[in-house]
Formats: sequence, C-alpha cells, structure tokens
Amino acid sequence: MTRIFAVLAAGIFLTFFLAACGGSEDNETTSPPPSPAAQPTSAPEAALAPTAAPEESAASAATDGATAITVTEGSEALYRINEQFLSNDAVGTTSEVEGQIVFQEDGSVDAERSKITVGVRSLSSDSSRRDSYIQRNSLESNKYPEVTLAVKEILGLAWPLPTSGEAAFGMVGNLTIRDQTHSSTWETTATFTADGVEGLAKTVVTFEQYGMTKPSGVLVISVAEEIRLEISFVATVSGG
Repeated sequence: MTRIFAVLAAGIFLTFFLAACGGSEDNETTSPPPSPAAQPTSAPEAALAPTAAPEESAASAATDGATAITVTEGSEALYRINEQFLSNDAVGTTSEVEGQIVFQEDGSVDAERSKITVGVRSLSSDSSRRDSYIQRNSLESNKYPEVTLAVKEILGLAWPLPTSGEAAFGMVGNLTIRDQTHSSTWETTATFTADGVEGLAKTVVTFEQYGMTKPSGVLVISVAEEIRLEISFVATVSGG
C-alpha cells in the first residue's frame, strides 16, 4: 500500500513538472518570417544602344574630295537685246546670282551639284515700260522667277585649277528659261588668284527657241531675234 501511494505521488509530480516546462514556451507556433528575396549585388547593365554613324555635314559633303567654285556677292547677270530701229542695245541686269560648279577629283564636273541660278524678277533696264513688258510677257517672271544653268561640262580648262593668270574655256549646260530647257555653251574668260576667280561667261539664245514674245508696239519698232546673255561672276575656290 505504501509502495502504491509512492508511485502515484511520483506520477502526479512528474505531470506537474512537464506542465510547468511546457508553459515556459508560446502556446502558438509562430512560422519563421520568409527570407527576403536575394538582391543583386549590382544593378544590371542597360542594353547598349547602337552607336549611330556621325552624319556628314552639308558643307563637308559639298567639297569632300572635290573642288568647288562658288559664286559670291558682286556677281551680276544681264541680257542684251538689239533694238534695230534705234541701233541700240537694251540691257537689263540683276545681282541675284548664286550657285556653284563642283569638280570631282579627276577634274570632271559633278553635274548633280553644279548649278547657277539667276533671279529674274529683279531684272531692270533704263526703261520701266520695257521691264514691265519683259517681266509680264517674255519671261512671265511671276510664274517663273528663276533662270537656271545646270552645268554639265567644262571644256578647255586646265586641271588642277590654276591659281594665277587668265584662262579661256567653254561652259556647257542645260539652260532653263520659263518651262523650256535647251543645251547651251557659254564662252568664258576668267582670271584666277590663290583665293578665287573672277570672269565673264556669254551665250546667245533666241526668243523663238524659248517660246518668248518679243517686245513690240509702242515700246520699240522691232528688236533682233537674238538675246545675248552674260554672267559676270566673282567666286571663291574651296576644297581640293
């Protein structure tokens, strides 16, 4: 009996001991916090955009590997028409002249980039009545404000271009007046210096060739069929 009581007492003691040990811990089981996502040690490199090739400037493109004669201020274009009854030349002039002639490395003309343009709205002579007639009827300058010469070839000029002295040569190109275009050859004389060139280019066209009406009536008794055209030019030389 004494032994049974002792066993029961030991069991009760053990039960209370285990309960006391369990109470020292949280009754709810707490899940461990999730591990933070691993961060990259360095920011990923941005994809490199392809490097665009540098664009060639218009100025360098015009003369790169080539030589350009460029018309500058001081140039002038004019027409001469002979008024037969008075044996007098009617002369109209304009300073609206611009353009260039580009030579390739072998001395041939780069026809794609060689053009001279004359603004004909400003043509004036010693007669405002003549000027008005030519502007309205012969040239129709309100509709066709420019005359252009697309230069195709230079004949008889030494290459490389001279840097001093005088030269005579032919300038061949397509001359456009109003809506008509015809081939023309300009007799040209020029004086070259180290910095540029000055000269005079001349050609002859007709009223009929370009479908133009001749001045008539109260303005003049009659005029010659031929029209003499001239370009007095001042130009720089660059490239080469």
